Amino acid sequence: MSWKRNAAITAVLGGVVSVVVLLTGVPSAKADELADLRANQELLQQRLDQLAQAPPAGPAATSVGSFPRSFLIPGTDTSMRIGGQAVGSVLWFLKGHATGGALGGQGSFNETFTDGQGGTGNLASIPLKNNVVAANAVGFSASRSSNWVMSGKQSLIFLDVRQPSAWGEIKAFVSFDMSAANTNTILNNNQGSVNGYVPRFREGYGTIGGLLMGQTQGTFTDNDSSPTVLDAGGQTGSNFVARTPQVRYTYPLGNGWSVAASAENPAPLFAGPFGNFYTDTNQIPTAAACAALTQTALTTVATNAATNITNACLGNAAFFNPSQQFMPNFVARLRVDQPWGHLQFGIRDVAYKLNDGRFLSRSYLGYGGAVSGHFFTWGKDSIGGGIAGGDGLGDGVANNVGVATNFGGALNGQAFNATDSRSNFSANRALYDAAVLAKTITSFSARIYYEHWWTDQLRSDVDFSMNHNDVPALIQASGRAAVNKELSLTHLNLIWSPVAFVDIGIEGAWGHRQVVSNLRGDAYTMQTTGKVTKNDCDRVLTPAVQKTLSRHDKIRLYYEISSRFPGAAWDDLQVGIEPLPQWARIAVVTDVGWIRHTVNALRFLIPGDIRVFATVRTREGRDWIAADLL
Repeated sequence: MSWKRNAAITAVLGGVVSVVVLLTGVPSAKADELADLRANQELLQQRLDQLAQAPPAGPAATSVGSFPRSFLIPGTDTSMRIGGQAVGSVLWFLKGHATGGALGGQGSFNETFTDGQGGTGNLASIPLKNNVVAANAVGFSASRSSNWVMSGKQSLIFLDVRQPSAWGEIKAFVSFDMSAANTNTILNNNQGSVNGYVPRFREGYGTIGGLLMGQTQGTFTDNDSSPTVLDAGGQTGSNFVARTPQVRYTYPLGNGWSVAASAENPAPLFAGPFGNFYTDTNQIPTAAACAALTQTALTTVATNAATNITNACLGNAAFFNPSQQFMPNFVARLRVDQPWGHLQFGIRDVAYKLNDGRFLSRSYLGYGGAVSGHFFTWGKDSIGGGIAGGDGLGDGVANNVGVATNFGGALNGQAFNATDSRSNFSANRALYDAAVLAKTITSFSARIYYEHWWTDQLRSDVDFSMNHNDVPALIQASGRAAVNKELSLTHLNLIWSPVAFVDIGIEGAWGHRQVVSNLRGDAYTMQTTGKVTKNDCDRVLTPAVQKTLSRHDKIRLYYEISSRFPGAAWDDLQVGIEPLPQWARIAVVTDVGWIRHTVNALRFLIPGDIRVFATVRTREGRDWIAADLL
């Protein structure tokens, strides 16, 4: 800027004036001292002339970072990317939306499920159908389960920072969205005027080389085996747990193979007489828990004794939660990525413990495995899916349950459960705990999808997924009416990408729920969604290419594409390699089969050396692109 130049000239002028004053103030100085002063004056005058001729200083240039869509922080070797997406969704539940707390739990809008009926959404809570239509009876809510839901909660923002080190790349990643869905939070009049959705922490982790610590996709998870659907809940029966705290180490074996092992945050899932509960399921106010307080006036000793011990109106499923976390879940994964697609093999265990702090302390160990993958057929079309199963696998598969127990129910031949103060739960805990039973649940799941590209901008996905739990009858009648035995889900959509960073689609879905008592429910939805991501090709990649070409005849390009549907990232690569004659080397790092095929098929057209590397060979690709040309 010109003011910087003027400031520098002023500083030099000040120095010149000082010299002049010094010269005029020392008439008795020695000749050699005067000569030195004159020499300094001449040097300062020369510097003044140089500054006067220098062009105005411009803003500091921002360099392209070490990974796609990143920039280099000036003065450092740290690369940063700030990104995200804006999503708008219009969802119509023709039938089957989970109801809220009004009308005794049989009515109103449930804000927990606003973005789809998928495996992590509404599916597991579809209202059940029954011939009984009396108020507060099962089956009443199914007749009023139609809803319109408009939402932007899936919009998200993330920060990705990376820096090289002697131990490998150091990375820090954090992301948030607005899709908080927690039934422990009571949302009342939340949609009035302006909604009060709160940010949700999605991921936050750091890596150094192959070591990862923090919260991100579980090691057992395989998102690349899932279809592209508008339903934010995705498929049911998918490998889980998504976005869980963990410590993981990944080791590349070469030729596209890698192995990973992790210790992950435990999340044991139980089924009991009051439904499903996790270790962290806490007490929630409900209407049902206060039933004993609404009885008629006390007239007998027997009636007087039947006071409900949950008289604070606390949910029974939470009050009778004896589960305890006592060790992490351990997961191992073997994966291969090739031009034809990928395959993943995973095994895991899940530890369970029932401990009420009195006379009950029992441990159980669940285990299971999964095989998943996707394969390219022709063009950009692909088919994929997976199967999983085990005994006590529980939440290792979406919507599966790990251990069944009768704790909290009516035991010892009594006619009333533990909510009644006459129960041995209160009167004789040792006798009650001795009658507690528990058993690991055998479960399995299956998923399949096919994706077809009608044109370069138009594609469709069709899929089917299901999961099944062999839940024993020991959870009693109340539990059998609440715990899911089988869930099924299918989607069919049409997605249009008019430009690389915009997806607009319409999707129909059908979900089916069956509980252990064989009550059933169905949900039908129509959904349309628009998604916009930031395309910074013109701001980052293209200017960097043009700037480098202005100084060199030949340049090299290193590029990573991580998504199976790269959108703007693929367009960036297409824009970047337009001036083909100038390329000396191009390294493309990707596990996306159709991109690998395309690059390899067109490499003879590129007057330069181009190579494709799998992501597990990232370091090899970087070393090759930086090596001296022969």
